[in-house]
Amino acid sequence: MKKLLLILAVAAVAAPAAFAANGSAQSPAAACKAEQKAMSAADFKSLYAPTGPASSAFGKCVSKHQSSNAANRSSAAKTCKAEQAMAEADFRAAHGGKSFAETYGANANDKNAYGKCVSKKAEAASAQQETALVKASKACKTERGTTTESRAAFTAKYGGKASNAFGKCVSSKSKTK
Repeated sequence: MKKLLLILAVAAVAAPAAFAANGSAQSPAAACKAEQKAMSAADFKSLYAPTGPASSAFGKCVSKHQSSNAANRSSAAKTCKAEQAMAEADFRAAHGGKSFAETYGANANDKNAYGKCVSKKAEAASAQQETALVKASKACKTERGTTTESRAAFTAKYGGKASNAFGKCVSSKSKTK
């Protein structure tokens, strides 16, 4: 329980700073709450804490989203640095005649263009991952079915253990191509 409270406290402090850019991004905790609503409690537990207690699923979800968001920010930073380093003429040709600062800047002198670029790209990647995860969860729930035979076939296909088959299915279906 202390571990869960620590994770939630870190999320409460780190999430607003990471997502304050324009208010459109979900914090890891909000994304997990949305996932809980989109799938049953049993499916949520199967996805995040297949062998542990149900009470640890939310904390594990938040932790997973935080690490995913950090990876998305790192990737976005590399992409934005590459765009910023492009020749001005090449960038303008690819972005409707606008410079990097004009494309991403949001203040009077567009000095915040790099930060806005990173935020925009990281938020888009996180939203895409969240959509893919929820879609995969629904597909796996349908594939699993409700009969004993369909559940046994589902378990055999995705892992041999009923406790982690749902998580393996969602993981395999939610990978972005």
